[in-house]
Amino acid sequence: MARVSAARARVMELRSGTVDRDQLQLAHGELLEAMELYAAELARRRLPIPPALRDDLRLYREIRVRPTTGRPYRPRSDA
Repeated sequence: MARVSAARARVMELRSGTVDRDQLQLAHGELLEAMELYAAELARRRLPIPPALRDDLRLYREIRVRPTTGRPYRPRSDA
């Protein structure tokens, strides 16, 4: 959880002031990785994943798969 907190703080820091999109994208990737590891550890211990973490994981996974072209973004269907 400490790694998730540190990654969240880094994202918030990069969002303030002038935004460097490349650094912010890297920070988002680090945050996603930290959340994935935390969720995997919770699952390994057979503990429930908190709803906020589950929702954040979904959000950051969608951010990761967004197309880089100029086309409008449409979320993937979970179906």
